[in-house]
Amino acid sequence: MIFRKEVAAETAHAYDTLSAYFQDVRSFFEVLSVRFSLPEYGVRLRPIAGNELFSNANSYLLSDDSSYPYYLWLPSWLGRFYIDADRIADDGRADDVSTAHARHIAFVWPWLGFNDAYVKDAGEPECWFGVADPRPQDPQETVRTTAQSLFNYFRLEHTLDGEHHGWLTGHFTPHPEVGCNLTGRWHLRRVPLSALTNYYEVEKNVIQPLGEKFTELAAATAADGQAPRPELNGRQRHPEPVPVAVRS
Repeated sequence: MIFRKEVAAETAHAYDTLSAYFQDVRSFFEVLSVRFSLPEYGVRLRPIAGNELFSNANSYLLSDDSSYPYYLWLPSWLGRFYIDADRIADDGRADDVSTAHARHIAFVWPWLGFNDAYVKDAGEPECWFGVADPRPQDPQETVRTTAQSLFNYFRLEHTLDGEHHGWLTGHFTPHPEVGCNLTGRWHLRRVPLSALTNYYEVEKNVIQPLGEKFTELAAATAADGQAPRPELNGRQRHPEPVPVAVRS
């Protein structure tokens, strides 16, 4: 067997459908970038990694050393991460901010909804979004590095603790054997892509709840004893927090 006839017969139509899907993903993230740049819900969010999307399939090698027991030439997950724009120096890049200084990282991940080793099939494509308070063992680790770890090692079925006010909550567990060095917590919502078909639905189902949750968590962190933001170049900034001791 080389090429299966039934697969070849459907390939062109399937390609057109997936091409349209990825166009919608691009439009979705473009809308998010514009809306997150405005502090309407208490915070301005700037993306990590520029225009790059994180993906769980990024090459066309015939074989590799992947831990997945199947080929992943087609990305079933795509993702983007964001931090508070006020944590970035005026002449700096989001990627260079340390995770300890950023404190919180927002994320938005469209998912095809099936074929993941750590998540039960959803039945239809979904968007996962939320806010993490990750704490890498290296206090100088950048948000770019931490974001990659979040994307690689987020395991809903293994680290879910429960639900609180409509948000799934859980924790990160260090796992040196696979390269994960994170502790901290995460807050997540899942919404079907079928509920995100217009600007109003994206605003109410993703942008507003994510912005409000980020602001809520940042305010709670400040209330727990973080000092007020010092002035930097005429704008308010958060100080570099003291790293928290990590427990395995």
